[in-house]
Amino acid sequence: MTILVIAEHDNATVAPATLNTLAAAQKIGGDIHLLVAGSGVSAVADAAAKIAGVTKVLVADHEAYAHQLPENIAPLVV
Repeated sequence: MTILVIAEHDNATVAPATLNTLAAAQKIGGDIHLLVAGSGVSAVADAAAKIAGVTKVLVADHEAYAHQLPENIAPLVV
């Protein structure tokens, strides 16, 4: 089973709440994919790729995702 986690971040680092979610996902088991959405997210995507247990980082870098509004990010997930 693959688990998708949507990253909370500040465009530089992944938020501690996301790290807690990733730890819980590791306990469930399976592949963990992390979605990094925002504008100018290359630094946080690079940091996310180094997190233990994350098997794939999905990046959506566009100004429409700059404020990480759920209305804009939901179509990426569905």
